[in-house]
Amino acid sequence: MSMDFNPERREFLVTSAAAGAGMILAFSVTSCARSMPSDSSDSSFRPNGWLRITSDNHITIFIDEAEMGQGVHTALPMLLAEELEVDLDMIEVEQAPVDNAVYGWQYTGGSTSVKEGWQRFRQAGAVAREMLIAAAAQSWQVPVKECRARQGVVVHTAGERQASYGELAAVAAGMPVPRSVRLKEPKEFQLIGKSLPRVDGADALNGSAVYCADVKLPGLLTATIVHCPVFGGKVRKVDSKKALAVPGVRQVVEIDAGVAVVADHFWAARKGADALDIQWDYGSRAGISSQSIRQLFAEQADGHTGMEQGLAAALTDVPLRVEAEYQLPYQAHATAEPMCCTVHIHDGICEVWAPSQKPSEVQAVAARFSMSRVEYLLQRTRNKLLKHPFDSIRVYNTLLGGGFGRRLKNDYVVEAVQIAKAVDAPVKLIWSREQDIQHGYYRPASLHRMTAGLDNHGMPVAWHQLAVGASGFGSPYYKIPASGGNTVDVDTGVPIGPWRSVSHSWNAFVVEGFIDELASHAGKDPLAYRLELLEQQPRLKAVVEMAADKAGWGGPLPQEHYLGIAAHPGFGSYVAQVVELSVNKNEGIRIHRIVCVMDCGQVINPGMVVGQMEGGIIFGLTATLTSAITIRDGRTEQSNFHDFPILRLDETPPIDVYIRPSSKPPGGVGEPGVPPIAPAVVNALYAATTVRIRRLPVGAGDLFS
Repeated sequence: MSMDFNPERREFLVTSAAAGAGMILAFSVTSCARSMPSDSSDSSFRPNGWLRITSDNHITIFIDEAEMGQGVHTALPMLLAEELEVDLDMIEVEQAPVDNAVYGWQYTGGSTSVKEGWQRFRQAGAVAREMLIAAAAQSWQVPVKECRARQGVVVHTAGERQASYGELAAVAAGMPVPRSVRLKEPKEFQLIGKSLPRVDGADALNGSAVYCADVKLPGLLTATIVHCPVFGGKVRKVDSKKALAVPGVRQVVEIDAGVAVVADHFWAARKGADALDIQWDYGSRAGISSQSIRQLFAEQADGHTGMEQGLAAALTDVPLRVEAEYQLPYQAHATAEPMCCTVHIHDGICEVWAPSQKPSEVQAVAARFSMSRVEYLLQRTRNKLLKHPFDSIRVYNTLLGGGFGRRLKNDYVVEAVQIAKAVDAPVKLIWSREQDIQHGYYRPASLHRMTAGLDNHGMPVAWHQLAVGASGFGSPYYKIPASGGNTVDVDTGVPIGPWRSVSHSWNAFVVEGFIDELASHAGKDPLAYRLELLEQQPRLKAVVEMAADKAGWGGPLPQEHYLGIAAHPGFGSYVAQVVELSVNKNEGIRIHRIVCVMDCGQVINPGMVVGQMEGGIIFGLTATLTSAITIRDGRTEQSNFHDFPILRLDETPPIDVYIRPSSKPPGGVGEPGVPPIAPAVVNALYAATTVRIRRLPVGAGDLFS
């Protein structure tokens, strides 16, 4: 495989004394065709990553994607190391600084990191490899074809000479950029496809990994915040005397989101927050509740008349019409690390340490809230004209203790900046777990009215999904002649945001639950029914077949054990899951085994794929069996893990993950494990009890009256 591009010399290489007279190679968002300009003020090209090789043989790769446990600090370097012909342990990985003029808009979400880095990082390694080989050939005055790279050195195959990449770096920096590079074929891979240890694994185990809570600065103070219990409420009046009397409390600061207490350490800040006497203006949302929201959704569904005319006719003229209503609750993210941000405003600059999935936005909001409005508008105008970032805003993205979409929202950054602006010291804002659960941006609650028309053989010929409160409906991947849907957006007053697998989480529950219902109406086995409808989806059909086979579908099971199956395509990948469970009044729901099969295209690191599937399944099981966010009097009723429980280790069933080999380009793996698990569970519960579950979470009480 070869990749053709035509970069100008000045657009590709940058040499720097700081690099030890070595070589810095920049590469772009889409390809190596646009690269790091020698003059950083030239914004015609915006790279998002650098490979640096110094004369002392240090190889560094800067990763602009946020590391939140998904393994991008391992997977992306594996791609580059593969083509560069070095072992993974020869590369030092660093988090790229947030600089939009150099790295482009930095954002981690949608399971896109490896998909978008698949070509880019391999090209960067291959270009560097070829330039190093050319440097060696020139130095030795031998033909390039007689030289090859291996294990971080270039060797002369016809002689005994060899040189390390560091020894060649300065010369390589002066070599012409190749117009075409050859990328390895899969059969040549030495690293890609192997379960290599994570490069940051030891740091996580020995405690040296730096999360936001680990940031230390001279004179650092700690803040916590009290938000209005009611969504959208404001402070009417605050009495801070008792809070200021708490030993260690330095200051009480009123900001847009509530009242912050700044102290020498977190415990003093927390005690001070508890001592605050705040009178709130609850505003217009104080009356909303889960019940009123469900009623609002039902009214919106009842009043909807927007079905396309041809589809409505197809649903009318059928031997059998099937209807069902599904409901999903709000869900919190419950990241292991609650929201946290450190800000230091000094000497005309604003430094921000934040664990964010959208660090470029951190820079923008920090500028907006650290500057006066006039200064901000002047800076923004200058930046737009000169294509320059906010020079006075410096953002350092730390490791994330979980993201799941929550850290695509930077509200906690705004709070930290506003607090730091009022305090003459660096400040670290730490949310409590209660703040995290009660003041997040939740997965939206939604109602789905499903309608299908079946022919005389029980097969669907028409399908419609009305999604109320959700941002999208599930376009059926099954072969159905007439299908469609409608979405009704509803502002309930509850803050909502991305949640791991976003719309796939509710659409898989609805589509896979309803297709199981149709199989039941047709009197057919749910597996056979799916396979008949998946003739035009070979990759999805293959994972369904493999999951059923690995789970022993149709074979003998232990007494009172039952199986349920679900599948879902998303993020460029295909996943099928089979749940084996039992259920009774005394022991409740017991899941004995989960079989998961994934086709995610070319696999970079199988061990990390398995880990992501397991994590996604456990995340989805929590939302299926144990937890939900409910609203009463305009506020979240849950506050911590005692009433928003997450699945514990002793509650986690055995999970068998199988990866179906594929030569297709990589798909996402961080999110696709979540969507199928809820429908697989409820479909197994139907097999066990003949009770259809169309509302989550589900417990034994929903099955036995």
